[in-house]
Amino acid sequence: MITFPLSISANWQCASLVNNLSALEQEWLFEPHSLTAKLKSNAQSFSVKVLNEQTFTLSDAQQQLLGSSTDKALNREVLLMCDNSPMVYAQSWLPITQTQAALRNMGDRPLGDVIFQHPELTRGDIEVGHFDEGHVLQSFVKELDLTSHSLLGRRSVFSINDYRFLVCEVFLPGAYLYL
Repeated sequence: MITFPLSISANWQCASLVNNLSALEQEWLFEPHSLTAKLKSNAQSFSVKVLNEQTFTLSDAQQQLLGSSTDKALNREVLLMCDNSPMVYAQSWLPITQTQAALRNMGDRPLGDVIFQHPELTRGDIEVGHFDEGHVLQSFVKELDLTSHSLLGRRSVFSINDYRFLVCEVFLPGAYLYL
């Protein structure tokens, strides 16, 4: 039985340090715009399945990454589904402040649909992580009845004005073939 939140610890690397990626992997990992919009454009139907949403305490490293003075955040875990098949596992850390209360309690609305509407949105560098056969995410992949193999993910710190939050997206087996 899987317990949430899932660990997405990885050796996160800047895009310039990542080697041996196919053109298709690069296209999806380094997509500068909304991944949600790109997924929607490649599917007959798109949906979000919320797996977990809970308040937790940010570690010192997470606070430093986000430049956050608060130690409380909302952790949201979802599956991005294309034609009822899971394509992307996504996790976001949204520090709890009064400034961005609109990003909480989104239900099954995709975060990408909300944040990419803000003209003030900026994205930090995209970092890439590898999730090998021994990573905890592989147990989740098996629970989804997907073929287990090494996975690639990306993460970025986004900002809307002075509010910073972290989004991580892991491409599930079959995602590149589907997309």
